Amino acid sequence: MLTGFSEDLLRTRPQDYVLCAALLAASVLWLAFPAGAGGGDPTAAVLRHDGAVIGELPLDRPARRVLAFKGGSMTLEVEPGRGVRVLESNCPAKVCVHHGWAGKTGETIVCLPNKFLAEIEGGQSEYDAVIR
Repeated sequence: MLTGFSEDLLRTRPQDYVLCAALLAASVLWLAFPAGAGGGDPTAAVLRHDGAVIGELPLDRPARRVLAFKGGSMTLEVEPGRGVRVLESNCPAKVCVHHGWAGKTGETIVCLPNKFLAEIEGGQSEYDAVIR
């Protein structure tokens, strides 16, 4: 028995069941209908190396770009309707390759060894950042 608490505080009340049911329903709805990364339609992937913008890839037509850096190279692929992904990279862990497709406004792909960042831009984003 916990000391310092009265028996009345430890009893389950009908309001407790209502609260649990509401939280469960909200969780199921959130999983069934995710809000996504942003409110606007994505238009382009802005490419940055070491903090400086090095290019922009429109997301409305297929493309494949090979980027060469001091430490190696990486290959980006764009597919309309899916977004952009890192197809190949010379980095050791290949986290950027395993990230997969980024196609929602505000989503980013990062490769730290190459100091590379690809950020999806478009309409107004609901969020400042998206974490997978």
